[in-house]
Amino acid sequence: GMEWSIPFDTTIFVKDSISEVYTTLWQAALLVFLVIFIFLQDWRASLVPGATIPVSLIGTFAVMAALGFSVNLTTLFGLVLAIGIVVDDAIVVVENTSRHIENGMEARQAAILAMEEVTGPVIATTLVLLAVFVPTAFLPGITGQLYRQFGLTISAATVFSSINALTLAPALCAILLRKPTPPDQRNAFFRAFNRAFEVGERGYASILRVVLRRSALTMLAFVGVSLFGV
Repeated sequence: GMEWSIPFDTTIFVKDSISEVYTTLWQAALLVFLVIFIFLQDWRASLVPGATIPVSLIGTFAVMAALGFSVNLTTLFGLVLAIGIVVDDAIVVVENTSRHIENGMEARQAAILAMEEVTGPVIATTLVLLAVFVPTAFLPGITGQLYRQFGLTISAATVFSSINALTLAPALCAILLRKPTPPDQRNAFFRAFNRAFEVGERGYASILRVVLRRSALTMLAFVGVSLFGV
């Protein structure tokens, strides 16, 4: 005849939170792919960095399992942030390959030449990101326990994205990329986007020139005061 009840169940909040993070994960992947497509304006080129997302995430889940990490709010939050990071290297490879194709090269030769030019920068950017996130694994105390899974999750995704950019991305570029459609022959949306982007680019360049000119004058004035006291 005994009855029992749970007055406060924290698992409901945790389950709902993880469900929301999963939703955010898919939304982030979709938004990243959409931004890539709008700027590259070629569905073939968009597939290359788009393929980086599942490859990097699957590899990261394997590393999480090897390290004994669970799928929790901390690791899922790290994966959400990693989605925007893992596509950067692949985008560099795609843009450089597309540039050579526009100059008249075949896709395979363009991919080879592009990798000769960007292999060093891809490795360098990966090392810089690892220098930011890996030290969080060595924080002491409870703070370290919270940040360890977060930092190592992003670090693993970054390493896999770099491997992908050095191996899978150039291979996909050689297979998928074709000479792009000239900008004046694209659809109305892309033509309007390109015009708006060019206006914004010129405005940004103008502001940057003014800022740099004033910074140079300020630096000269500072040097004059320091050297001559005037």
